[in-house]
Amino acid sequence: MGQFLHEASIPNDGTLVKYPLERDPKTIICQGVADPVFDIDILPLTYSNSRWFAFIYQADEKDLKKVLPEPLQLEDDVVEFWYVDHNHTMLGPYLEMGVTVAASYGGYKGGYYPYMYLSQDSAVFAGREPFGFPKKIAYISCLEHGGKKDNGWEPPGKEFFSFMLERRGYLIHTATGRYSGNKMSDLPRLPVFYGKTDWGRLNYRMVTSPDLTKTEYNLTYLDSLWQGVHRFQLKPDSIKTATAKDIRTWYLASTPFDNVGALIPVKELIGLVSFSFDLIIPPASIIWKKEVTRSADEVAKFCTMGEPYRYSMRHRFPKPYGV
Repeated sequence: MGQFLHEASIPNDGTLVKYPLERDPKTIICQGVADPVFDIDILPLTYSNSRWFAFIYQADEKDLKKVLPEPLQLEDDVVEFWYVDHNHTMLGPYLEMGVTVAASYGGYKGGYYPYMYLSQDSAVFAGREPFGFPKKIAYISCLEHGGKKDNGWEPPGKEFFSFMLERRGYLIHTATGRYSGNKMSDLPRLPVFYGKTDWGRLNYRMVTSPDLTKTEYNLTYLDSLWQGVHRFQLKPDSIKTATAKDIRTWYLASTPFDNVGALIPVKELIGLVSFSFDLIIPPASIIWKKEVTRSADEVAKFCTMGEPYRYSMRHRFPKPYGV
């Protein structure tokens, strides 16, 4: 037998929180008590120098209304279909993909997220548990490359782009192309919430009791401002754009697990905007509640009589970069 090593220490620069069982239970807001490293207990969360890639497209209003839950109302037919490369966060580095739809409820206006996919588990639970972000684990790639000769010590440029989203063995989305500009005005339309301080972010959280007899629905809201400053700090010098003609390939589909390609298909592809940014995510507020109760007979009829799971043990066959 070869050499056997077991490293039991956890790196700690003094910023890690105590083990959950050593703290007041009221401070544990998500995740199990066994793993303190991935317990999310400190808000606001901060993100530094992340890279945002937002495909902009027009969708049909009737399609968009299908992904807005009660009590949200649709505000615009321009969709933000985005990827993010997060390098420096309080949750560690990860990749993310999502869709933002402009919606409103009462006096609140914001971008609502019907779909979100991430490459890292702690960020999934940090978003789903306290805020209601609809996050799922997926395989994601974001790549900017080319445009100048590789001299061996500097990045070879960021003229071309390539993205991919794959989950449970199914390719959901991929796109490739080439940047042609560096101003948001290069695109004929942008999402209505771009640059607006009175537009926050909306999420939908559902909490069901273990016996399935009760579900509480919460519409949560994140204000765009934190301590009087916009939470999302875009870096103007980092902006790059691509028109619809610059997007060489575009593929969007649905799978047995994910219906994004079927429910909000592209009506007109407008272009792509990418930029670097810093972000703060503070606690959210609950602006609407609804409670649904079920009798034992309703639980048996509607919740525990599904067909056996048929889509499992899928192998992962992601496309390589640039394909």
